[in-house]
Order: sequence, then C-alpha cells, then structure tokens
Amino acid sequence: MPRLNFTGRRRISHNHVRITVTGIGGIETFSAELDLAGYNFPSDARVVVEAWRQLELLRFDFGTIGLPQTPASCRLSEFGTAAGLRFRVKVVSADAPRGRLLGVADRIHPTDVQQESLLRVPLLVVRSRDLGREIWKLEFCDEPVMVVNSRLARSKSLVQSPEFQSLVLPEVLRSVLIRIILINEVRVLEESDDWTSRWLRFAISLPGVEPIPEDGGAEADLEWIDSVVGSFCRWRGVDRQFMAFWRETRD
Repeated sequence: MPRLNFTGRRRISHNHVRITVTGIGGIETFSAELDLAGYNFPSDARVVVEAWRQLELLRFDFGTIGLPQTPASCRLSEFGTAAGLRFRVKVVSADAPRGRLLGVADRIHPTDVQQESLLRVPLLVVRSRDLGREIWKLEFCDEPVMVVNSRLARSKSLVQSPEFQSLVLPEVLRSVLIRIILINEVRVLEESDDWTSRWLRFAISLPGVEPIPEDGGAEADLEWIDSVVGSFCRWRGVDRQFMAFWRETRD
C-alpha cells in the first residue's frame, strides 16, 4: 500500500462506524458497518480497516467508497486472542498524490454488547493435564472444557495451531451443540451469560445459519447442527488451513 499523506484528512465520527467481533476460543473474526456517505469522499477512494494491538497490526481492504466490498476473510486469529484489540478506519485517495489520507476514525472499540461479552468470557475453556495416550478430550462440567495432554504439548500452542484448529474445532462445535440441544434440551435463546446461551448465540451469528428448529425432532436438530458446523468451516476456511499444513508435511 502506498505511503500515507496525512494532509487535509477529515475525522470520521465513531457514530458512523460499527465493529462487531464474533469468536470462539481465540479464532475471532469481525464485521464492519460503515456509514461514510455524508463525508463526500471521492467514489474511487479506498476504504481500509485496521485491527491493532500495541505493535501488532492487520489491514483489511473494504473496497472503495463507491463500491464497498467486504474482504473474503476478516479473521483475527493472528492476534491469538481478541482481548484488547482496537480498530481504525481509513479512507485513502486513489488520485494523485496516491495514498493521501482523506479521513480516519481511530481507537474504535467493538460496539456490540453481546460480542463484547463473548470477548470477556471465552466460549471454550482450555486446560491441560496428563491424558495418557490421548491428545485431547472434551469434558462437560459446569461448561465445556477442552483438556489437552500436558505430556505432549503446551496447551496454548497446540490449540492455536492451524493444524489443530482445522481438525478438532469443527467436531468440538458439533459435540457442544449436540449436548445443548439433544441432551440438555435447550433450544431457546436467552439474554443471559449462561454457557449454553453463549454457544447458541455464536452458532446463530455464523453466516447463513437459520433459526434453531422449535420442535422438529432429532433428525431436524442434527441437520441444523450440521449446517452450523458447515458454516463454521466455511467461515474459518478450515479446508484451506488443513491443505496448507498437509502440503508442508508432504513436501
């Protein structure tokens, strides 16, 4: 991206920017709702959203003022966790001199109350202990807990690795939803911080997921859970994660 020229920039109000973070266990993604029509920026000016924390920064291209376009991926997993993340929005000139900063909104916090709650209370608790020959297991105490074998790997490094995430997390999501809907028989979203409500809110927030079946029987419930897991895999790009890992091992 060209060097930015800060001359003549306009301040974009935080009231015209809404950043929502959705996540599960350190693999968050975000969406951005931007109301920039009233600033009279040139239609070909580029819109950039940056996620940052201290010296870490990721940059996402959101198209132009005249033709907004959401990136194929808005994943934040490179940060490890979304805690403490801030965002900024930049509008950058496409005309000479290219890179002139036309407008900026800085130090934006995620504004959705529900998602802020998800940031404060992780969906999936991770612990480690000796599991013998097992690498990991999912336990249900007061909430879902992923246990990683302390003899084999550091839990944080293993769980955050693309290999582990692509192979394990879809099945974790499936198992948790089966526990909630088929075993605990919970299918009504409640405005509470109970773990079942947090997981169901996360499931519903995934792209293209329909409402939870009210009373369609076990077959309809399992079809809905399959649709959630499929949406999660597309959102996370787990097939691409796995293939990148698999190619490295085969080379």
